[in-house]
Amino acid sequence: MKKVLCSILILLLISALFTACQPEEESSAGNESVNVSDTSFGEVSEESEESIPEVNMQAVAVGSVGSSGDILVHNGVRKSGYDPATGTFDFSYAFQYLAPYVQMLDYAVVNAEFSVSTNGTYGALPFRVPAEIVKALADCGYDMGTTANNHIADGGTAGMKQTMNTLTEYGMDYTGTRLNAEDSRYLIKDINGIKIGFLNYSYGGYWNTNCFTEANLPAFYTEAETLINNMRVDGAELIYLYIHWGQEYSLEPNAKQQEIAQKMCDFGVDVIIGGHPHKIQPVELLHSDISGKSTVCLYSCGNLWSGQQIECMAGGTQDNSPYCFQDPWHFAGCDYPDVADRTQDANRLDHGVNCNDNGHTEDGVIFITNVCRYEDGTVTLASVDVIPVWCMGRGFIKASYPTNSTFEEYYAIPLDKSVDWQAEYGLTEAEAIEAGYSYDRTMALLSDGINEINAHLEEQYNNLNEQFKEGLEK
Repeated sequence: MKKVLCSILILLLISALFTACQPEEESSAGNESVNVSDTSFGEVSEESEESIPEVNMQAVAVGSVGSSGDILVHNGVRKSGYDPATGTFDFSYAFQYLAPYVQMLDYAVVNAEFSVSTNGTYGALPFRVPAEIVKALADCGYDMGTTANNHIADGGTAGMKQTMNTLTEYGMDYTGTRLNAEDSRYLIKDINGIKIGFLNYSYGGYWNTNCFTEANLPAFYTEAETLINNMRVDGAELIYLYIHWGQEYSLEPNAKQQEIAQKMCDFGVDVIIGGHPHKIQPVELLHSDISGKSTVCLYSCGNLWSGQQIECMAGGTQDNSPYCFQDPWHFAGCDYPDVADRTQDANRLDHGVNCNDNGHTEDGVIFITNVCRYEDGTVTLASVDVIPVWCMGRGFIKASYPTNSTFEEYYAIPLDKSVDWQAEYGLTEAEAIEAGYSYDRTMALLSDGINEINAHLEEQYNNLNEQFKEGLEK
C-alpha cells in the first residue's frame, strides 16, 4: 500500500513550505520500514532556519510522482535473470533494494526502453526482452512505463503491441504509444484527488507513437500545443512531458533540447523529464513570459538499469575503441586508454566528461516532484527531490572487447545518505566506495538546480499564502 506523501525530503531551506503541505490528517498506512519524514536522500541544501514561521494556508490534497530513466536490457543484463534449470526468467533480485523507495511514492514512472519479445527471441541492439522484465518493474512499484522511445519498435509492430499488452497485464499504465490509432495520445491520472496529465514523445517515427523530428519542429509544436490544450479540457491540473531526445552520452543538453524545453514552458507544461542520453543531465527551472509559468526540466534521468558499467564501456576515439559503446561520431579525443578493470586505472576519476568509462552511464535517479492542492484551490508543485540510484555490476566477466564483457548480476542501488550502504545492501568496501562516487557524480549535476527550484517554489508558496491571508482579512 502506498503512503500519501506531500514531500519526500524535508529540505531545511523550505521547512515552512513543507509544514504548509501537510494535510491535517495524514494516512499512517504504507511501508513502515522507511520513515520518509526522517529521510534525507540528497542532503541538497546546507542552509537552516532556527524557527518555522506560522503558515495559515494548508494543503487539502498532496501527492508524489517519481520519475526514473532508461531500462536497457543488454545481453548480460538479460542473462543475469535466467535460470537454465527451469528455462525461466526472474529479475526481482535486481530491484529488491530500490523497491521500498518506489513503493512509497504515490505514482512512479520509468522509461520502458525495450520491446517485449513475441516469440522468445531475445537480444540487445535491438532490445527484445522477456515479459518478466515488466513483471520485475511492476513488482518494484512502478506504475507507468513510457513507451515512446527509439527502441519500442525493436520487435516490430507485433513487439510494440506485446509491450503495451504486457504492461497492462502486470497492472502498469503506459503512454507514448497506442494499440489503436484512435486511442488517446496522453494519459490523465487522479493522484490523491489531483489530476495529472502525462504526455510522452520520442524523436523519430514509429507506428502509433508520439514522435517528432528535429527537421520539422514547428509541426511538433503545433501538435503538442493541441494535445496540451486538450489535456486541460479533459481536466489535467498539472502536465508532465516525458521526452526521448538529445545526444547520447552527453552530460549537457544540446541546443535543440533547450529550444524544445522552452517551447513546452511557453505552452504551460509543468514538468519535463528527459531520457535517451544514458547519462544524467542537469535540472533547471525555465520561465515563460508567454504562459506566465515556470517549468521544472530534468534534461535526462540517465540509466536506471543497464549493462553500461565502466568495465563494459570504452572511453576513447575510434582508433582505440573500435568495438565499444563510444561511437566516434558522438565524441572523440578522450585522453585516456580504455580500461576494462576500473581498479587498474589510476586516472579514471579524471577522465573527460565526454568519455564513456568515467562512470556516468552507471548513474540514474528517482526524481521526485511533490504536488499540492491548497485550500485556496491552487494546484502546484510544492517541492522536488532526488534519490540517486547506482546500477552496480557484480561478478565481472572480462571478454575480448569491452562490449562483450558482462557481469553476473546487476543491482539498482538507492543511494540514501541516511542508510549504511554496506550494511543495508551487503556491499563490499570497494563497492561502497564506488557507490559514493556515483552519488557525488549525480549530486554535482543536480544539486544546484534542485536548490534553485525549491527556493522558487518556496517563494511561490509565500506569495500565495500572503494573498490567501489578505483574502481572509477582507
